[in-house]
Amino acid sequence: MNTKISALLATALVAIAPFASAANVAAGATVTSTISAGDLYNSGGWCCGAPAALSTVTNGVKLPVGQQWNIGTVFWSGPYDDPSDALIITLPQAASVTGVSLEADNNDTYSVSYLGSDNAWHSLAALNPDTDSSWGLGDASATFGAVTATAFEITASGDGYYAVAEFQANGTPAVPEPTSGLLILAGLGALFSLARRRSAR
Repeated sequence: MNTKISALLATALVAIAPFASAANVAAGATVTSTISAGDLYNSGGWCCGAPAALSTVTNGVKLPVGQQWNIGTVFWSGPYDDPSDALIITLPQAASVTGVSLEADNNDTYSVSYLGSDNAWHSLAALNPDTDSSWGLGDASATFGAVTATAFEITASGDGYYAVAEFQANGTPAVPEPTSGLLILAGLGALFSLARRRSAR
């Protein structure tokens, strides 16, 4: 087969690969906070805290389970259950998501909502990070039927001191608009047709 055609086919396959396999679609997503400046990175005097940048929540790196909750995490203080205190994870593009995982302070509950294609927030999961130790960071995850999300929101309830180290969402980029899908198929069809004609010569 002609080298140019092979290269075009390889490029087309690379272009459509993200739509075929599940991955962490939250990797590198933008993280913002609605937590007040006085509450963000306030650990109530708990010794030796080391705040991490908001961006570390989606950097793909988990900390050791059981590590002190306010070292290398995004941590905050607040009332028992204040929905106005939230971390917002905005995805680079809409994604079809079938599971989420969270590494966070283990003695609290973290509620995860998603922003759907209808531009409304929907409850998704309540996660209780677990750890073998009595305190520190733990992991929690949930799976569910596919939802299309453009962003996630994390709120917390518990003892008034919260921390998130890592958030991940398992899924694939949302299916392209029908016209985009038809263009991809038409382009692939043209490439295969050209390849067959050349090899028939």
